[in-house]
Amino acid sequence: MNKPKRPIAKPAPKPAAKPAPKPAGPARDKPLTHVATDASRRRQQNAHAASGDLDQDEERVRQLAALATAVAAGTVGADGQRVGQAELERMIRNCLRQRDDETLYEALEQLRFEDERGHALLRQTVEDAADMLLLRRGDTELEINAFLIPLLVRTRGGLQASRVLADGDSFDTLRLSLQRAGLESERARVVLVHHLYHPQEIDAISYSELEAMNRDAFASLTDRKVMSVPAIERSMRGWPEAGFGTDDEVLELRFLLGFALKQLDDPFYVIPTDEAAADAYFEQRAERFRAWAADQSALMRQCLTGSSHADACQLHFLYQDLFHGAKQAGNAEYRMLQMLSELEQGLAVSSAAAADARAIMAIGEDAGDAILQVQLRRADALLASASQLIDGDLQEPLWDAAESLASLGVSEFRLADGFAADGSVLRERALPRA
Repeated sequence: MNKPKRPIAKPAPKPAAKPAPKPAGPARDKPLTHVATDASRRRQQNAHAASGDLDQDEERVRQLAALATAVAAGTVGADGQRVGQAELERMIRNCLRQRDDETLYEALEQLRFEDERGHALLRQTVEDAADMLLLRRGDTELEINAFLIPLLVRTRGGLQASRVLADGDSFDTLRLSLQRAGLESERARVVLVHHLYHPQEIDAISYSELEAMNRDAFASLTDRKVMSVPAIERSMRGWPEAGFGTDDEVLELRFLLGFALKQLDDPFYVIPTDEAAADAYFEQRAERFRAWAADQSALMRQCLTGSSHADACQLHFLYQDLFHGAKQAGNAEYRMLQMLSELEQGLAVSSAAAADARAIMAIGEDAGDAILQVQLRRADALLASASQLIDGDLQEPLWDAAESLASLGVSEFRLADGFAADGSVLRERALPRA
C-alpha cells in the first residue's frame, strides 16, 4: 500500500502540565515495589519474541521485494537467465515449502505500488513455482504441474452439484481422452481431480496450497502406498449457495483441475527455440485442443448434468493452461461476458441500438483493485454502463473489451482518464490501436 502521503504539520507543543500534589500522610513516602512472577516473565518473553518475529517477517518481505526489483532491472546472463533470478527462485521455493504465503503476498502488494516491472516479474516467478514442481525419483528428474481447463456452462436453473461428475465411467473416459487427443504426452501420467471447481474454490487456493497439492499428486502417482491427498482434499471447499430459480437461464464458470507428471527430457514438451517454429508448436497444440473440445462436448455435458438433461446444457471450453494462466483467462472471460450482458440490458432499457453508441473506456480503481469501466453513450446521453475487475495486465482488457463490443455492433471507441461521480467523462480521446 505504501502510497506517498502528504506531510502533516505538527501541532504546537502544549505547555507542560503542573505535577499533581503528593498525597498527605505516610503513604507518600512508601517505596515503589515490583514482584516479577513466572507468569509476568513469560508475558515479557512472549512480547519480545513476537516483536522479533514481526521484524524478521518484515525483513523477509523487504528482501524479497528488493531482489525482485533488482532482477527486473538487471541484465541477462550468459545462461539466458537474469542476474539474480536463481536466488529469487530459491527464496520463493523456501516460502512455498514453509507455507509462508504472507511473505509472498505482502511483497507483491508492496511492489504493486512501487515497481511495476518488479511486481510483474515476482508474480510470474511465484506462479510458475507454485504451478510446476521439479522433483527427483531415483536418478530421474521429473516435473509435475497443475493445470486447469475452464468451461462456461449455460443451463436453466444452474448446475446441480449432486449431478455433476456423478457418472464415474464417463469421467474416466474424459480423463483418458486428454492423452489420446495429444493434449499431454503418452509417456506422461495424467490425472483429473474428480471434482468440478467453482471459481471461489479456485480463487481460495493460495500459492503454498497449490504447491502442496502438486506434492500430493506427485506422491500419489509415484508411491503405491499413498492413500490420502490431504491438500487436494482441502481444496474442495464446496460450491456457494447459488439461489437460482428453476426457470432462470444461467451462465456459470467452472474449472477442471488436473496434474501431469512427466520426465524433463520428454520431447513432447520441448518448445522450439526458433520463434516461427515456437508459434507453429503452440498453434498445433491449440488446434488439437479445439478438436478435443468438439469431440468431448457431448460427453462433458453428460458428466455435468446426467444423460436426461444433457441436451438442455450449452458448453464452451476455454483453453487448457497451467493453473494460474487458466484461472486468469477463465475469470477474465466470465467477467467480460457479465459486463456485456449488463451493457446489453442497459441498451434495451434505453431503447437504443449498439450501432448508434460510442464506447468510452477507462481504467479505474476500487478498493485498491484495478477495474475496467465502460460507458455507452449517444451524443451526451448515457445509455449503459458497466465495470469489471482486472487481474494482471491493464492494457489487454481494453483491446479485449473493444473486440467484444464490436461484436455487439459498436464501431466507435474512446479512452478516458476516468468518470466523475456524476458519470461525466474526464478527458476523452481516441482509443489507441493495439
